[in-house]
Amino acid sequence: MVTSTQLLFCKFSDQELTQLCELLCSVFDTTPEELVKLYQDIGSTFNQPGYPLHFKNRNFFESANEAFRATYQNSPVIAVDVPSLMELDDGQNDKPTIAIIGQDSKNDSDHEKLVVGTPYGLHHKGSREELPRTRLYFEMIQVLLELGYRVYLTDVLKIWVCNPDKRYVGMKLPNVDEQKFLKLIKPELAIVQPIAVVTWGKVAGNSVENLQLGIKHLNFIHPSGAANGDWKKLLGDSPTYANKLAYWRKIMTQEFGK
Repeated sequence: MVTSTQLLFCKFSDQELTQLCELLCSVFDTTPEELVKLYQDIGSTFNQPGYPLHFKNRNFFESANEAFRATYQNSPVIAVDVPSLMELDDGQNDKPTIAIIGQDSKNDSDHEKLVVGTPYGLHHKGSREELPRTRLYFEMIQVLLELGYRVYLTDVLKIWVCNPDKRYVGMKLPNVDEQKFLKLIKPELAIVQPIAVVTWGKVAGNSVENLQLGIKHLNFIHPSGAANGDWKKLLGDSPTYANKLAYWRKIMTQEFGK
């Protein structure tokens, strides 16, 4: 498996980072300068063991739905994922990009402040190397890295609000907020210009399909255990870690092998 020292994490070009931070300011109450600093802070702990946390005050986000704001403030935990980028540190520049898009963030621990991370928690060394579920995600991404691509990771909905009455169960965002996040996807992808988009899970897949992006879209079963029934039907075999990874490797090599 690729080690952390072989990876470039969130090494956007200056133009990409500037445009991305300006775009994120349209949904979060922050500034491009604060977002650049946030990316620097997350990057600084990329090789640290475990799961270092990064926080912002809850006013980082304000719902456009006034009635939802009280629920937001009462939530035991709120999580935001900012987009990330991975590529191998192999001296090759101008690699083509493939985007992987998921549904949303999540966090299972109470925090007064808003928890900021990246999709699938892969800014954590523990997520990449120790936690089996997210280690699988990383190994799947690694297949694309080894095929010579940058991998851009983002979520359809970049914020997750825990239900105050059901611990660690997410709440549906008001439609007005959902639409603000959905409208980010096209301009996000225009910044990194992927040759293809891979979605993990039905929610992300259907959302991206409706956007009619005009580039190759592979709507993939989510790698998590929650989708094991669908995986078993697809594989005709047990949906083990190894079997999922082998199938993904076969499809990605067929689609994107050079």
